[in-house]
Amino acid sequence: MKHTQPAVVAFRFILTAVLLASGLLCARIPVHAAEAAGTKYIVKYRESAALLMGVDSTEPFDVVSEEAALRLARAGLLEWYEPDGEAELLESESDALLEEAGLMDSPYYGQAQWNLDLVGADATFSRSCLGQGIRVGVVDSGINPHPDLADCLLPGSNYIESTANTGNTTDTYGHGTRVAGLIAGAGTGGYIGTAPGAEVVPLKVTDGQTVKISAICRAIYGGIDDYGCDVLNLSLGAQTEYQALKEAVEYAESRGVSVVAASGNAGTSAFYYPAKYETVIGVGSVDQNGTWYDHSTHNSSVFLTAPGVNVRSTDYRGGYTLCTGTSFAVPQVSGAAAALLGIDAAMPPAAVRNILARTASDRGAEGYDEYYGYGILNLSACAELLKEAIVVDADTPCSFLPADGPAKRIRNNTDEAIACTYLLANYDAAGRCLGVKLWQLTIPAHGTAAVEAPDAASRYGQFVCEAETLIPLAEAKKNDGIVPHLM
Repeated sequence: MKHTQPAVVAFRFILTAVLLASGLLCARIPVHAAEAAGTKYIVKYRESAALLMGVDSTEPFDVVSEEAALRLARAGLLEWYEPDGEAELLESESDALLEEAGLMDSPYYGQAQWNLDLVGADATFSRSCLGQGIRVGVVDSGINPHPDLADCLLPGSNYIESTANTGNTTDTYGHGTRVAGLIAGAGTGGYIGTAPGAEVVPLKVTDGQTVKISAICRAIYGGIDDYGCDVLNLSLGAQTEYQALKEAVEYAESRGVSVVAASGNAGTSAFYYPAKYETVIGVGSVDQNGTWYDHSTHNSSVFLTAPGVNVRSTDYRGGYTLCTGTSFAVPQVSGAAAALLGIDAAMPPAAVRNILARTASDRGAEGYDEYYGYGILNLSACAELLKEAIVVDADTPCSFLPADGPAKRIRNNTDEAIACTYLLANYDAAGRCLGVKLWQLTIPAHGTAAVEAPDAASRYGQFVCEAETLIPLAEAKKNDGIVPHLM
């Protein structure tokens, strides 16, 4: 039995008396039950205060009345507090009829999906890089069942304050269903989303255009911890920065989850959060000609652009509808991230961002600019960069995954664990061996193993061999015309 020191007991007794006198022990309102009228505040307790007040220290924040927040702050029990402000879904009204695309000829989607043609989706579709096994959390207005979402829609949760902790994710507004279609939609008429093999999880935060910050944050934590999402799609934003949202985004990065968000439809240099955060993939819009959409924001938060003017997607009432706004450019990039993670699920968010930036189609000013970011999403270039990792022959036991520069991971393409030896040899320009390293690895079925990357400046040879027989299972060489030899 654990014994508490008398001094600690005395301290707790005194603090409890103070808290009772000030009403603070009765001030805490559970995260999902703050119903009192008036402005709500998001608060984060100091760890010691959480312990003494009986607050669940695993909760990242709490939502309380303004009066309770001020009392807690005056008592020095909070790390920070802020109003529970609002963000908005970043859609615009479609302002033109869908034009004929004309030249596309794809077996994977119809002519109406001009956006898939613009981003070169055929290249990933033809290699079956569809985001299989990857979950995308859609922080939005919910998702309605639709024939084109039948194979991808999973159960989710409702994080709206009045209905929180329920499984009612019905979309009465329509925004979330349209977003989901552009991520994973697929039907008899062909693909609609950029990752038609991925799964989508509805993380409902609103029934209209405005969204409470606390609901967004709860959905982020829930999508990661409760639903195991690999990517989070936030087709929304707030022009005010909130500490709770910042910490939620940081948590996603720490857990290896990519966050994709809308850069905004103000048509100005105004920033929207969370797109402004460095670890978030902020997405702007282009039209059918690949031209910057003049309602899209232009600032340093724009990481990438994607089609977002009169894009066709699934309608919450059934059938299809045209969508305009950075809201609908975002899910195409979320789908692209899912397609990349379908090749290497262990790829960290930084590597996903690196690949999307390196492969984007440059537009506007040469290199990065604040209108197009690194350019327009280019799935064709992504597929070319990752072609060594795409398994064409199902009998190939292992593949090197060049996820971020030289190969850093090995994937086991089989249904059984592989015990193997990884060999890395670096050579200089004259072909002299600079050193050889060996590692014994066991790679789980359909899993990956991290390996030391070659020296990018040298010639090298990488080999994966059966542990006992040393029969080669995979190899990658960089000789530049010079035959390496041992000396």
